[in-house]
Amino acid sequence: MRLISTSQIQSDMVLARPIYNEGRLILAEGTNNLGRYIKSLNRLGISEIYIEDTISEGIDVPDVLTVKTRNICKETIRNTFKDFTNRGKIQVEGIEKSIDLVIEEIMQNKDVLISLNDIGAADEYTYTHSVSTTVYALLLAQRLGYKIEMMKRLAIGTILHDIGKIYIDHDIMFKEGKLTDKEYEYVKKHTLLGYNALKSCDSLSELSRIISLTHHEHIDGTGYPRGLKGDELHQFSKIVAIADVYDALTSTRCYRPKWSNKQAMDMLMQYCGTKFDTDLVCRFLQLIAVYPNGTQVKLTDGRVGIVKEQNPGMPLRPVVRIFAEADGSKKEMYDVNLMIELNIVIAEDEFDYIIDDKSKQVG
Repeated sequence: MRLISTSQIQSDMVLARPIYNEGRLILAEGTNNLGRYIKSLNRLGISEIYIEDTISEGIDVPDVLTVKTRNICKETIRNTFKDFTNRGKIQVEGIEKSIDLVIEEIMQNKDVLISLNDIGAADEYTYTHSVSTTVYALLLAQRLGYKIEMMKRLAIGTILHDIGKIYIDHDIMFKEGKLTDKEYEYVKKHTLLGYNALKSCDSLSELSRIISLTHHEHIDGTGYPRGLKGDELHQFSKIVAIADVYDALTSTRCYRPKWSNKQAMDMLMQYCGTKFDTDLVCRFLQLIAVYPNGTQVKLTDGRVGIVKEQNPGMPLRPVVRIFAEADGSKKEMYDVNLMIELNIVIAEDEFDYIIDDKSKQVG
């Protein structure tokens, strides 16, 4: 299995992971002749998919959550936002059931280096982002030694952290282009609006509610809405600030393409001690696969391949299956273990390298 840009789709490719939109199956795993669906995928805002082909055969791409659990969570969030919009009420019981599923699967996969690539339509972003941010926050909390009860409180607050966006105009929220200063100040109100909305829900703890208010605060006081800093912020807020930004950066948005894991990690490191807590960032980055399995990469010597597996404790030096030499020629595939070939490193993610698997030519 490997991850490709939709611009790389060829007619003989087979879909390796299903694609959903608003809880409905759009394309099932095993769908072939993918060339027929390029326009539909682009219309839905889907920029990449997982495929199965000869050169990626046998490459496993582990995920912390099953597709079933992920879809249950997204449906729960969708219904929660809808119910709150229509009736002003939040069914905490449904959220708690979804969170129990997430925590159970996280505990089963706690040793997996994570990269959450949830392929879905652009309109699904709010729900996908809520789930992924919750998973990232829970994994960091687990690394910090949180007990289950505190993990649940963190998860409830995280999954609802953007509920204030239901009050923000859709056209501004999903504007293709840079927001004006006035629009940005308007969007920032989602934090206070969300917190005020959650205050009406007596079954939520204050620790869970406060996340919606403070997930855009920075430890140096430059965040919003209150400019809190340092010890004025609960650790929940510091955790979700990291998880929220990391997932947003590594997701395709209506106004920009996704960043690579490496780019997002570099940005978090850049703002250690200013926007983000340094210790939490360092612990968080230990959980992330810099170059996830199934990612196409280019080595510093010009060879191109697919990340096959991770070397524990050495996220920058995975095992890479080479399918193209530096001159573009394609020979028999072979593996390069970057823990052994220490003079070579990954130069970049190579999503745009076109592979004609049918003719076995690369160009």
